Amino acid sequence: MLEDYKIYGDVTVFETTYKTNRYNLICAPFVGINNHWKNIMFACVFLGDEKTESFVWLFETFKKAMADKSLITLITDQDAVMARAIKKNAVTRFGVLKSDSIFKAAFNKCLSGCLNEAEFNACWQAMVTKYKLKEHKWFIRIYKLRHKWATALSKDFFSAGILSSQRSESTNNAVGFRATKKTSLTEFYHIFQETIKRWRRTEDIDEFNTTKSIPTSHYPMTSLLKHAAQVYTHTLFRDFEEEFNLAITSQVQLIHTNGPKMIYQVYLEDGVSSAQSVMYDPPNEIIICPCKNFEESGWLCFHCIRVLHMHSVQKIPEKYISFRWTKFAKVEVWNKHEAQLKAKGLLNSFTPWHLHMLRKYYTASNNEHNTTNTTTENETYVQVLDPAHANTKGKSKKRIPGSYDNFNKGKRRKHMEFGSKTPKHLF
Repeated sequence: MLEDYKIYGDVTVFETTYKTNRYNLICAPFVGINNHWKNIMFACVFLGDEKTESFVWLFETFKKAMADKSLITLITDQDAVMARAIKKNAVTRFGVLKSDSIFKAAFNKCLSGCLNEAEFNACWQAMVTKYKLKEHKWFIRIYKLRHKWATALSKDFFSAGILSSQRSESTNNAVGFRATKKTSLTEFYHIFQETIKRWRRTEDIDEFNTTKSIPTSHYPMTSLLKHAAQVYTHTLFRDFEEEFNLAITSQVQLIHTNGPKMIYQVYLEDGVSSAQSVMYDPPNEIIICPCKNFEESGWLCFHCIRVLHMHSVQKIPEKYISFRWTKFAKVEVWNKHEAQLKAKGLLNSFTPWHLHMLRKYYTASNNEHNTTNTTTENETYVQVLDPAHANTKGKSKKRIPGSYDNFNKGKRRKHMEFGSKTPKHLF
């Protein structure tokens, strides 16, 4: 858990909603998100109450247990619950408003459809003015709490995409273990252990799938998509692919230049709601978009991808690749694990083949060269080629049927992404 926190501790979901034992203690797990966008457990605590001094003790103890690394972004379950409750209550409290589709659209835009604070304030004021809600106590109260539920106001800090509209439901399902009020602490401990084992098995499968294959796309594999497929896990590649899809359907217009810097207006067919002014500085490989998707989620938005694609950029600029989302996020853990196995003389017997291959690719990518032999500090990886072709005596000239000969002629094979299903015999 400590190793995971060192890598993925940039965002933590903190749940305090479970009173799951006969002693009525509060179970409060610290949950993270790994590079496959799956749950990982950092720690779990039992609290006797929810007093301020109890939480002070809790966070000080958590920091000490995590090698004095402080929390960076902490998302509480109350924030997610509040957002869902506000969305629900807004259309059930006000009679005719609950059947007004225009009102629903306006409120949903304030909730999760605005890209920045200025747009949020403009939409909010237009809504409360149109529906004469400026003096309504409920709307006054939730406006004061807007930083707790409006996604437009959470884009200045990294949340791994949890708070964005497409990910908001995930925080409510962060913890997969459930117990009852009759569960003892000993029983709960076994439930907890089984939950961790299940999550780690899922991570092992994801690691295996993402390291043995490169994902394909429904779109032409341009240089940017190829690069994303090489560096990101399969899950994050799909997020990047979604942005790429929006990018190729968007429009772009140059509106201003200042030396090497260029300002582009990028927008979808609807124009106003999606339009963003993107600044691109080619010599320094800097690209900035006001929607702040990279700052919030860790991958580039379609506004930026559209501009990079238009300039025929071959690779995602290094500064815009969040290492925590890559296939190599755990390379230090692998190195440490291999060092321990070497010390015990067990390296050749137990080190997984795919870790060697991934480290080889990682080293080659960093050095930006492609040679037959790749040498690291203590190891040399040699590329093994097929032997030279030779015709042996008595060999038949008839071609050996291949696997593709079994397909019906004239029928195109349906595409299936290699690695999407793991053969059972491998585990």
